[in-house]
Order: sequence, then structure tokens, then C-alpha cells
Amino acid sequence: MAYDFGSQTLGIANPFKKEGLFRAVGGGLVLALAIYAVAGVPDLFAENKVRGYTLLGVAFVLIVSGIKHCAVGILQLMRFFVGRTVPTSLAYNHSVSEQDAAQAEKKSLLYSKESLHAMLMGRRNTTFEEPRGWLARLVHSVLPKLTFLPFPLRHLSQEIIAMAVTFLVALLAFAIVYFLVSNGLAGEVAKVLVMPLLSILLLVYLIANWGSTAKGIHNEGNSQLAKASSLSLGVIIGLAIVVPLGAGVFLDELVGRDIDKVQAWANTFPLFSAWANLALLLVCVIAVMALIMPLLYKRMGQVTPKTEVSEFRANMQESVHPNEIFINIENIVLANRRYREVPNRIYADFDPRLKEQAEGKGSFEGELLIETQPTLTDGVTLPEKKKMALTAVAQVAVVAAAILFYVGGLQLAEVLDLVIRQGVNTDAQVNTAITMGNNLIWLIFAWLTVRGAANVMNKASHMFWGEMTFSSLLMFMKTEGTYTESRVSTGMAIHDSTRSENVVVRSSITPWIITSRINTSIFATSGMNNLESPRFIMGMNKNDAELGEIVTEIKAFLRGRETIASITNEADLANAGTIHQVNQQTRSHNDAPQSKITLEQEEDAAGFLRNNADKEDENKS
Repeated sequence: MAYDFGSQTLGIANPFKKEGLFRAVGGGLVLALAIYAVAGVPDLFAENKVRGYTLLGVAFVLIVSGIKHCAVGILQLMRFFVGRTVPTSLAYNHSVSEQDAAQAEKKSLLYSKESLHAMLMGRRNTTFEEPRGWLARLVHSVLPKLTFLPFPLRHLSQEIIAMAVTFLVALLAFAIVYFLVSNGLAGEVAKVLVMPLLSILLLVYLIANWGSTAKGIHNEGNSQLAKASSLSLGVIIGLAIVVPLGAGVFLDELVGRDIDKVQAWANTFPLFSAWANLALLLVCVIAVMALIMPLLYKRMGQVTPKTEVSEFRANMQESVHPNEIFINIENIVLANRRYREVPNRIYADFDPRLKEQAEGKGSFEGELLIETQPTLTDGVTLPEKKKMALTAVAQVAVVAAAILFYVGGLQLAEVLDLVIRQGVNTDAQVNTAITMGNNLIWLIFAWLTVRGAANVMNKASHMFWGEMTFSSLLMFMKTEGTYTESRVSTGMAIHDSTRSENVVVRSSITPWIITSRINTSIFATSGMNNLESPRFIMGMNKNDAELGEIVTEIKAFLRGRETIASITNEADLANAGTIHQVNQQTRSHNDAPQSKITLEQEEDAAGFLRNNADKEDENKS
């Protein structure tokens, strides 16, 4: 959305300064580690080119990662550019003066004018959708207030809890496999080979799921509730029973006769054990949940899921043209409720439909759906210390992941040097290579685990820092009625020097006004599109006093209407007085017999002449 500058700002400050400071420091530490790695490259090149090239590649990755992370932190410390058209509208804004902003935010709209109308009329909130999937239903059953949070926070909780459930189910599946294999149900060879292999597969699956958890947490374009199903969990349990038995039968047929050789090979060469990585993953999952769940609990305690509105219905008989009603409401009554003179958001514009009938009669109808400029509120106040703790631990995890990557690079250089330069010819060299390979695999899995935890915590902390709440008036008005036209004439006496003829429109008006003071939530980001994400309606509150003021202003306008044209200018009034004096002087010079005619006789004569003139016109027609 464009930066629409105005001297009257909306009072929205940068919410990411503290988070940006932590991120900049974390990125700086990663960059310092990269510089340290680069400083040792020349000496390594002189001794061993394989190690030198490997360390150079590791240093390059660390430099890119450190600069990127540091740049994100510095960006969050920069000025938060906010124009007068933020935040995003609820539905498409039909205001003529705001069409540029309406087109820019079109993809971020969460509601339509029909859905907003239905929410006001039906006293319901379509934001609170039913959870999708077995696991999502379980999560929302354990945490009932989770239903009343915005979609990004619901996705965050679903992803975190789903990862914890997946971890527990995976351990249960591994326990089933261990029971089958240790009791010989999967064969003798499976006791030697299947358990290490399946432990690695379990670790790969959990770390892949850990990475997908981080990718599923975001606040950009969250306009639909994600599905959390349990199908994969059932598949895991089934495979835990079928795969060991099938693999055991296959291995017994393939190498069953050479079981002694397989046992001797397993005793000679160390096999990779995934237990250390699984323990590290468990620690990371517990740490992430311990830092995120208290903030979610605090946020759930601040929900206000009300669906209340204020309503006015009446029938009024007023001498006013129907178009004047719509013009006054939109241009005066609602314009008086603008916040810092920002144009109101018009979701359904008044399109008065007048149906003219015969003899000056007709009917009219029109609808209006409008929202005033949202004002920033302090509706959500999460503990700042807990948010800072989450952000700080996330940066510690970023630096720890960088260190693991660096150490893993050194270990990779050792393995490549052993394989390429020295060769693996003897059993001792093979044993050394396998041991170094196991260490490298452990470092790779540890790096992926810690990096995944850092990503999850970074995205969650950014979400908690970026939530902003607003308050605004949402109003729907439907006006129907009929009208008739009549003619009113004044100053028709024979001695009146001025006359006024007016066409008076008498309207029977039936307005239906529904208003609500709504609480909305939006998740800000850093950069150009800082407040262009969807805005969620979190609560609808009664506002009887506000509606009463609107109705009072409308009635005051209707009561104060003038139906007869009169002279309001002093110069015109003086001219009319002059003409009246001239007429009096003219009558004073009339003949004496004529002056004997009384005023009543003159008026009767004037009325007789007018009536005869009307009859002559009718005969001619």
C-alpha cells in the first residue's frame, strides 16, 4: 500500500524495534563467526586445499546468513512508514477518493459486503470458523478459547501442538518396533540392522516435520483456516507394525545364512545412533512450547467474542425529498464521525432508487454499509518480558545453529581429506571414516534441529510483536418509503406585492439502522507492506449512545427543513419593502369612487377573476 502522507498521523509506532535489536545482534554474531572462519582459510589453503575449499564454502554460507539476518534486524529498527490509508479495509472500499488504496489492498480483503451485512443482521461472527481435521478439533477442544483468536495464532498453536503430538506418536511407533524386533518377531537379522536403520528414518521424519512446522507459521495472507489432520499419524502406527515384519522376512531370506558375519561386522564397525539427536529434538520441542504456549494462553485470556449490535427502526412522516435524506446521512452525519478527517470506508454505497408514479407520487429505497477509520487501541497487552525472552532465545538458537554448521563444516573437511587424500584401505581407516561420518551425521541433524527451533521461535515472536488491534464503527442502514408532491402558494392576496410558490414533497420514511463498535486485529510486518495483511473482526459491541447521537442528528436535520421559500437576504427584504411602498402610493392616487371599495370587496373581486380565468382555461383545454 502506498505511503499516503498527511500532517495528521494515525499514531501508529514501530512495534518491532526491540525484536529488531535482538535480531541485529544475533546476525552480527553469526557474521563475526563467518569472519573468523574466513580468517583461517589462507592458512588451511597452504596446508590442505581440500580443507581450505571446504571451509571457504562454509564461511560463504555463514556470511550470507549473517548479513541476511542482520539486515532483517536493521530493517525492523528503521522508521515504520504508515500512511493515512492503513490498515486494510474489511471489504472492497467503494469510496471515490480512495480507489488507489482499494486496488492495492484488494488481495488482502477477508470479507465481502454481503458477509459484513450478514454479520450485522444475524448477530454472528464468521471469523470464528470451525476447526478442520481431527487433530485441529482435538486442539480446539483442549483449548476452547483458541477458536476466538485470529487465524495466524490459531495456525501457530495447531502447528506447535501437532509437532508435539507427532513426536509422541513417533516415539510410540518406535517403541512398537523395538518390542517386535527385540522379541524376535521380525527375525534375527532385524535385531542387528533394522533398529539402527529405523531410528535414522524416525529422526529424518521428525526433523522434516520440524522444518515444515516452521514453514507453516506465518502471518502473510492468512485468510483461511488451515487443516490439521491425523491421517499421517495413523499411517505411522500402521507402518511401525508392518515394516519391521516385512523387512525382517526379507533380510532373513537375503542374508539369513550369513548372520554370524553380519553380527561380526556390526560389532567391528560402529553404527550411527539417533538417540542423541532425538533427545536434542525433544529438548528443542519442549523449549519452544515452554516459550510460546504461555503467550498463547495470555492472548486467549484477552479474547472478546461478543456479537452485539445496536438497532433503530421507526417510521417518520417528514416534508423532505428522499434524496436529501441520503445526502445528509452520508455527507454530514457520518462525516462528523471521521477519525482525524480520514474518509470513511464505504463497503456498500448509497444508490437511492426513486420509482416515480403518477400524480406526483412514488417510492424510494437505498442501502449503506460503512466503516469509520479504525483507531489504534491497547486491546492486546502481552507481557513484554515473555516476548523479549522468546526473541532472545530465538537469537541464541540462531547463533547455536551457525556454530553447529561451522563445526559440521570442519568435520566434513576432515572426512573429505581422509577419503580423497589418504584413502580408506584398511579396517582401521574404515572404522575411522565411519566414526567421523557418524559425527558428521550427528552434527547435520543437530544443525537442522536447532535451526528449525530458531525459525519457529523467530516467526512466533514476530507474530506476537506485530499484532495490532483497532476499534471502529460499522454501520448498516436501509431506508425505504413513499413520497407525494403537493403545491403550496403564499402571498396570493391582491395587495401582496410578493408571492412564493413551492412544491412540497411529503415522505413516509422507514429507516433501519444497525451499528456496532467492532474490535479488529491485524498482524503487521516490516517493509513496504507493513499493514497490508488481512484484518480480522474479533468482537462486536453494542453502542447505543453512539447510535442515539446519529438518530438525533438525523431527526434534527428533518425537523429543521424549510418547505416554503422566503426572503433571507436583507437587501431583497428592503427591495420588497420599497415595492410595497410604491404599491401603496399608487393605490392612494386612485379615484374617489374607487377608494370607497373596501379591502374585503377587492379581495373577493380578485378571487372571482382568478376563478373565471381557471374556468376559461379548462374550457379551452
